[in-house]
Amino acid sequence: MIKPYQMLCFSDHRLMRVPFPRFPAEFEIPDDWWAEAGMPEFVRQTSAYRSTTDNWVALDEIEPPFRLPSKPLDWRGFDRTRMVSILQGFVAGEAIPPIDLLILPTLNDISGQPFKYRVLAGVHRFYASMAAGFEFLPSTTRGVCS
Repeated sequence: MIKPYQMLCFSDHRLMRVPFPRFPAEFEIPDDWWAEAGMPEFVRQTSAYRSTTDNWVALDEIEPPFRLPSKPLDWRGFDRTRMVSILQGFVAGEAIPPIDLLILPTLNDISGQPFKYRVLAGVHRFYASMAAGFEFLPSTTRGVCS
């Protein structure tokens, strides 16, 4: 189960800090984005956001996509307009496109491969879903040879 976010204050910024499900790390979304989207009043009714597909994958089976420092966008790899729009879609119950996932090949070694999927398209939907407390993501999947 994904834990609810925590509010933290850093100088003049208020941030939501959201933990990753499988390792000790967190990500942040500015509080004003959250408020602008109407998320403080949001109550999750389902385990995944409403989408155009019924194929769901557990969030904790998806490798968290990392943003490169060369892609700072508006806040640590997030585009404000895109993030707020997705969160507003959750609040309004709109059908949002699924994320595109790559099925990772199974490795028969000692690495312990913790994730089954990698995000190909849908970074903002991934992080917005995690922050909203969804446990699953609507998705399309393809294999390495697809």
